[in-house]
Amino acid sequence: MTTGLDLLAEGGTITLTDGTEVPLRYSFRALALLEARFGSVAAVQDAIDSTGKGAAFGPLVQIIGAGSLGPGGFEPHIREHQDAKGQRKISGDIVFRRRTDGADLADLLHPGRLDEYTSAFTAALERALQSQGNGGAAPTAATPVTTVSPGLTAITSPSVPSTFSPAPSGT
Repeated sequence: MTTGLDLLAEGGTITLTDGTEVPLRYSFRALALLEARFGSVAAVQDAIDSTGKGAAFGPLVQIIGAGSLGPGGFEPHIREHQDAKGQRKISGDIVFRRRTDGADLADLLHPGRLDEYTSAFTAALERALQSQGNGGAAPTAATPVTTVSPGLTAITSPSVPSTFSPAPSGT
C-alpha cells in the first residue's frame, strides 16, 4: 500500500556542518522548483559538470536545497524577472534558508561530504521519479492509496443569484 509519506519520495539523509541531519525528498513542489531553475528535470543532470572544467557546486546546492524543502526544513528565496513577452523566469541561484534560524544551506554544506550528498540526492530523485509509475509500480484500482488530504469533503459557498444587484456606493 502507498501512503502519503511514500509519495514524498524520501531518499536519504545528509549531515550539515552544524551536525543537523536533513532528509532529502523530492515532492512535486521540489521537482517544479528544479524545472523552473534548470528548464527541465532532465536538464538537472546536465547542469552538474563531472569533468572538473565547469560548475558543479552551485547546481549541487540547488538540487540539495530543493530536496530539503518542507516543514522543519529549508525555504527557497527566489528572484524572478519577467521578459517582454510576459514569461517569468528565475534569475540567478535560489537561496535556501532554514526556517528555524535563517541559516543559508550553502554555508552549511561541506565539500568533503560530496559523496554523501550525491548518494542521498540521487537516491531521492530516483525514488521520486519511480514512485508513481515512471519505472516503479504505480497504484492500481486494486491497490488502495492512503493520502493525508481531506479529500472531497470541502464545503463551498452557494452561488450568488443572477438577479443580485450590489447596493450603490453613494456616489
